[in-house]
Amino acid sequence: MFEDVDAMEAYKEKVVEDFYDPVKDERYSVIGEDGMLFESVGTIMKAMTVIEKVPGDIFTLRSFEGAGEPYLTRNQQCVLSAVLINYFDIERSRVLFKVNPYVNSFFECYMIVRPLNPYKVGALDLVECIRGLNRFVAAVRDRTSTKAFSREIAAHTRAANKNYSGLLGYIDALFGRYSRLLVLRVDFAYGKGKFEIEELSDSRDRLDVLNLVSKQIISHRAELISYLKNKCPELGVVGYVWKLEYGREKGHHYHMMFFLDGSKVRQDIVIAKWIGEYWNNVITLGKGVYHNCNGDKSKYKFCGVGMINHNESDKVNNLKKAAVYLAKVDRYISACMPENKRTFGKGGAPKGNCRSVGRPRRN
Repeated sequence: MFEDVDAMEAYKEKVVEDFYDPVKDERYSVIGEDGMLFESVGTIMKAMTVIEKVPGDIFTLRSFEGAGEPYLTRNQQCVLSAVLINYFDIERSRVLFKVNPYVNSFFECYMIVRPLNPYKVGALDLVECIRGLNRFVAAVRDRTSTKAFSREIAAHTRAANKNYSGLLGYIDALFGRYSRLLVLRVDFAYGKGKFEIEELSDSRDRLDVLNLVSKQIISHRAELISYLKNKCPELGVVGYVWKLEYGREKGHHYHMMFFLDGSKVRQDIVIAKWIGEYWNNVITLGKGVYHNCNGDKSKYKFCGVGMINHNESDKVNNLKKAAVYLAKVDRYISACMPENKRTFGKGGAPKGNCRSVGRPRRN
């Protein structure tokens, strides 16, 4: 079971979708209803903890007998809350999101057993309803206790951890090559109404639109990175990281970090804004939107952007904690792309061991 507090906090932060209105020059945020399935996934994960730790039947008829409201234990409330979530919403979101195997198993068992809502059955059907709830719990236990599931959860966790550890190593390699880095974080998306997947209920229709979106957004990301690296040598871009996400308001969007040689450039807010405007006006031909995270540093719990010297341990640690936001949160949920296209990537490690020109480092 996942009990990574940092990853859960990063997941919670991702639910908030940030926007920048270039016409009004205003920033604003939107918290979507169950954004990135946060409430649903969180509720199911809590229920899974109970199901794994508590043996035997969880539900009893005694809890629902008598007049007035039923008296449920904390464990019963926890599992029942997960049973009563909107599974239609999860079903239509499975095209867009890859959730961890615990949530998938819970959902699949629900679709097989179809436990009833004890608050909506009559007294004559209550006994069978309680039996159905306990059959559902048993089915989930059976599904998650197999060797096949153990291999699946290990592979899922290993993939998320690989991206996270790879990103930490990448950051260390960059600081090993450059005395200081100017770190930018910009989010890139498309304007409302460009790709309205949320309005489509049928999974096949959603998949058709997803195929169109994936081709365009991948092409735009590659075009942007190529331009910054090859056409803008004055920026001194020495590294980058990108993470594809999906939000109900933003649709598909990229969280991107750029690492610039701090001995050559300054003014992180200005540069990040310029890159965002280039995305809006040139890459997407006016269809894009962006959010300049460097211009809103006070919002973030761990501000891992701006000028960072290699020996500023607090700032370097904050940068690495920000990496949780980009990679480690995949232990819970990640955007899903057709044909297993990547949703995370980074630049190549800096070549050679020679450090960039600058003041010699102190040991």
